[in-house]
Amino acid sequence: MSLNATLDTSNTTSKENMRRKIRHALTQKSASKFPQIDAHIEPFEKPENIAIEFCANFRSAGGKLITCARSNIINKLNKLVVEQNYTTVFNASHFLAPLLKKSNINYITCMDIHRQVDVTIVYADILIARTGSMMFTQNFSLYPSVRNITKDIIVVSFVNNLALDFKDAFAMLQEKNQGNMYEFAEIITPTKPENDDYSPLEPRFILLLNQDQ
Repeated sequence: MSLNATLDTSNTTSKENMRRKIRHALTQKSASKFPQIDAHIEPFEKPENIAIEFCANFRSAGGKLITCARSNIINKLNKLVVEQNYTTVFNASHFLAPLLKKSNINYITCMDIHRQVDVTIVYADILIARTGSMMFTQNFSLYPSVRNITKDIIVVSFVNNLALDFKDAFAMLQEKNQGNMYEFAEIITPTKPENDDYSPLEPRFILLLNQDQ
């Protein structure tokens, strides 16, 4: 810097004024843009009927839903097996064994890689209305996962297994298991592949929903 350089007082003054304005702005508390927000309010409005909400979301996602009463669930199950020409049925749920025997539906409980299996029948512990999803646990299943077994899966469940969202689903699961969580819980939302090309990796879910409480 040259010794003969002169101090630009006007530039210095403008910089100091700017700093003063910044310091003043930082000390002022601006009013909140959202003064009325209540963090305890649910982000989504609760539907009037979670059963209707679940059915709509389940079908929209790509699942097939058949409603029934406790008195005709056996007939519905038999009719489904006959109409779909299922010859080999794999039962993945010990909970459903008495129902299948009463229906006179022959089934297997062990997979054989040399034997083609047409359909798997399994029980869903909880149904999640908000997403149309199903929750499965090892409490009612012989296998840890219901995926990668067959391209068609028949799910049996009840309306009293309905939960609004994931938070309610896990709370219900904990209550059912006497305060403890299961070692394995699987949540699946049905999907509809292009050209209805279902496979064990992307199975078709057919839900028999018992409407009795």
